[in-house]
Amino acid sequence: MDKISLAGCAIIKDRKILLLHRIKTGWYELPGGKIENEETAESAAIREIKEELCVDIKILSELGKKDFIENDYSMSYTWFQAYLLNDRQPVIGEPEKFDDLKYIELDKLKEYKLSPNMLNFVDELELGSLGIN
Repeated sequence: MDKISLAGCAIIKDRKILLLHRIKTGWYELPGGKIENEETAESAAIREIKEELCVDIKILSELGKKDFIENDYSMSYTWFQAYLLNDRQPVIGEPEKFDDLKYIELDKLKEYKLSPNMLNFVDELELGSLGIN
């Protein structure tokens, strides 16, 4: 089974994280996506945020990585923490995929339907292994 490499960003403000709601699955997920050929995880995360949220970001740090299986695909996801540049408000840049974006309190994430990747993120968050600033 080939591994799909992905990267995305946790944009956190006032102990709330910005997530997108995917229409097809009905879950909330981090903005991010597949790392293309010749692309680093960091550059993929920056590109994906621009495509999905129409904003520019600055990456603060790598938070961690997690391998998991989703829909019979082997995935490896790299999480970064980032902040928005230029005080621009994020908007949905791919309305055919996403119908909502919202900041959700970190301690209330389990109240939402989350993607497998976000469930992994929450597990690591609870373990205190992410080092979120």
